[in-house]
Amino acid sequence: METESYFRYWGKAKKAEEDELVAPYHLLPYHCLDVAAIADVWWEKCTSIQQSFVEAAGMPQQQSKAWVLFFIALHDYGKLDMRFQLKAPKTVECCHPEFDRELTNIDGVTTKGYLHGPVGLSLFLHDFRPIMGWDESEQEIWQSWLAMVTGHHGVIPCGVDSQPEMDDRFQADISIITHDRTARIEWVYALERLFLQPAGLSIQTLPPPCCSLLAGFCSIADWLGSNSVEGAFEYKSKEELLKNYYQQCLLIAKQQLLKSGLTSSRQPYQGVMSLLPKGEEVVPRQLQTLVGQLPVEQGLTIIEAPTGSGKTETALAYAWRLIDSGLADSIIFALPTQATANAMLERLEICAPLIFGDRPNLVLAHGKAAFNKEFWQLKNSYRQQTEQGREEAGVQCAEWLSTSRKRVFLGQIGVCTIDQVLISVLPVRHKFVRGFGVGKSILIVDEVHAYDSYMVGLLGEVLKQQQIAGGSALLLSATLPFYQRKVLAQTWGGSLPYQERSPYPLVTHVNKCSKIILFDLPETELPEDRTVMVEVLAKPHLLHDEALIEQMIYAAKQGAQVVFICNLVDVAQSVAKQLKCQSEVTVDLFHARYRFCDRQAIEKEVLAKYGKEGKREQGSILVATQVVEQSLDLDFDWMITQLCPVDLLFQRLGRLHRHEKRTRPTAFEQPKCTVLIPDNEDYGYHGLIYGNTRILWRTAQMLLTAKGSICFPEAYRIWIERVYQEENWGDEPSAVLESYDEFLGENMASQSLAKMMINSEMSVVGDTDENVSALTRDGEMSLNLLPVIDTADGPQLLDGRPINSLDEWWRDEELNLNMLAVPKSWRNIWRESLSGTTHEGLVMLPMKRCNKAATAKFADTIIKYSTIYGLEKVEVNG
Repeated sequence: METESYFRYWGKAKKAEEDELVAPYHLLPYHCLDVAAIADVWWEKCTSIQQSFVEAAGMPQQQSKAWVLFFIALHDYGKLDMRFQLKAPKTVECCHPEFDRELTNIDGVTTKGYLHGPVGLSLFLHDFRPIMGWDESEQEIWQSWLAMVTGHHGVIPCGVDSQPEMDDRFQADISIITHDRTARIEWVYALERLFLQPAGLSIQTLPPPCCSLLAGFCSIADWLGSNSVEGAFEYKSKEELLKNYYQQCLLIAKQQLLKSGLTSSRQPYQGVMSLLPKGEEVVPRQLQTLVGQLPVEQGLTIIEAPTGSGKTETALAYAWRLIDSGLADSIIFALPTQATANAMLERLEICAPLIFGDRPNLVLAHGKAAFNKEFWQLKNSYRQQTEQGREEAGVQCAEWLSTSRKRVFLGQIGVCTIDQVLISVLPVRHKFVRGFGVGKSILIVDEVHAYDSYMVGLLGEVLKQQQIAGGSALLLSATLPFYQRKVLAQTWGGSLPYQERSPYPLVTHVNKCSKIILFDLPETELPEDRTVMVEVLAKPHLLHDEALIEQMIYAAKQGAQVVFICNLVDVAQSVAKQLKCQSEVTVDLFHARYRFCDRQAIEKEVLAKYGKEGKREQGSILVATQVVEQSLDLDFDWMITQLCPVDLLFQRLGRLHRHEKRTRPTAFEQPKCTVLIPDNEDYGYHGLIYGNTRILWRTAQMLLTAKGSICFPEAYRIWIERVYQEENWGDEPSAVLESYDEFLGENMASQSLAKMMINSEMSVVGDTDENVSALTRDGEMSLNLLPVIDTADGPQLLDGRPINSLDEWWRDEELNLNMLAVPKSWRNIWRESLSGTTHEGLVMLPMKRCNKAATAKFADTIIKYSTIYGLEKVEVNG
């Protein structure tokens, strides 16, 4: 029987009840082996994890695995210290019957403030530097491994000085200090015998380079290895041979991984046809025909093709090939908005079982994911299985996987907003767990052109980390300017050669060796020519006139589905009101300034009416903002839009005649778009929204010279390269040039800010909605507003429920469900009259009921909320 001193230390201990002499506890060696066993089993089940670590180490799989398990078993090295052990004094007395507390002189403050992670790193270096005689480079290698595993509680320590090291320790009796150090050294040699020696290694062997995924891998293994419920890693306080205990652990670990939903069986690749709609005469087309030619290797792949051309299926089919080849074990699909993420969830729910079998985990990850109905159904399906004791077919989300934002990238398919990916390279606690999830996955980023300079800077770092981790990434866009494709290719070291007229559609692949391969389509698979009729109207402030309103009403009466896309919420509200007042045709309104619960309902109604399955029995009008611009499968007969940058304009035009087989009303057989441009060089708020007025001016000039039509796909390359070219056109107004100079300065500042944030030494912050938004967005942040009804008995939600009566467990979720975002400048409306907040970043706005709306009146402004128009701001004269 082993009698080594490390058996005198606890690793997990329950809080003792008043009537208990000592609470159940789990010896530290056993907990460390529990965690190592999870990593061991996961390694064997996931070839992509194996590949990442083996490639980073540059040594055979058996030896790479040995080093990984050895270090993961050292993750709680800092617990072999009496400052940690005294967090549970009764347990210490049980582990050390002869223990004399008076000899320690360690007070409660010292014990409470002891951080076993960073101190563990310091202790290891202090313990073994004299024994091993490392030089500086050797210590750096050991330190890189230990920092990864000792940072499992959220922050990777920087090194030996990451925690005030030993001053307060020496207040303890020398016998206690010696006992702690002896136990630590004996533990390292025990792990050497258990993991390193069977692989022909020892601690005298210098470890190989450390894989960037280790911190996340260790952290998740620790979560699972800490599970002590019945059937899991039950607490054990009696000594047993480590080798025997570890073999038992492996059996339990297999069950824990199965229950967690982290592993699944992948299905053999069945071709892109299997992802296409059933029951129709559909065959792979355009880009989809290239899937079989794309390299089955780690790489960065940029896919450019028209809206509605099947980019999503192409990306998923290619990802499936890579997964089938063992190059990844999951997919992360990142989109620009919550609405587009919600829509993608429903599409992927159908695809997930094809790729991963009957029960894959499909996880929705954005700030309001908890309020998505489909996600709740997926989440609850696991609970129902457990309670009812029977299997249910289809996609599910394991309970534990859906209860923490730290786990959102650990299912087989994660659908998220782009900010959830970008946060993996910013100073947020446990960011490396997200990084691990991204690194072991195929990362698919949609609508790449939609992100500003700051976000593109962050995305560039994500892509660099993806290459380092041995992962792959697919970037989707209708089209990108050459300079942007070049910048993205450079994140993987690729040097993209300039072509005056690049082929279109186009797939650009950069492999892990930075070699670039271009794939274009044969003439037989090129998209059919499509002409959009364009009418350009120059109007003050890009605003409609009475004649345009009458035309919209007339078109709807003729059975047309009409959309008016506005750049500003207040303009959309005004247009919708005017249309409703002047006609009985159906007018819908969709923008981002609704309470989330209302916005979600409106989003579903819009998709049901104007989407692929819409009945379209009568004409109607949708007035919307940029929320309908990207990724939503909507179809209109006539579009009116305010001027926006050319790439976003083309995105909007992708919602015209999207479904070819529809019967169109008379006079709308051809897709038609009316674009409102300014009648002078003043772009007002529209210039502020898009920042670059030169792009707006150039887009307007292209429209004016288009002779009434735009021909696709030719226009994608010609127009976008022309509008985004760096050289001056020669006839650009001075006001536009001055504005562009300001934009360049702001753009450079945004890029510098992104680099600064990535390399920031600022203290890490919690993984909250507010912090995610603040770190992933450049410029002024939105203000989270909670409209409430002010009553004598306290504030109520707009549905009448008193806030004070909300269930404590769900209170924050209910508040989030009822809040909305407004510009931070709105604070000026109420100045000092609203000072209270319900929690950080959320301002409560007391209102009075008024018919079916709620209002709040201030000195010169009335704020009004209704489920029809959302939140409105009305100026009061006098």
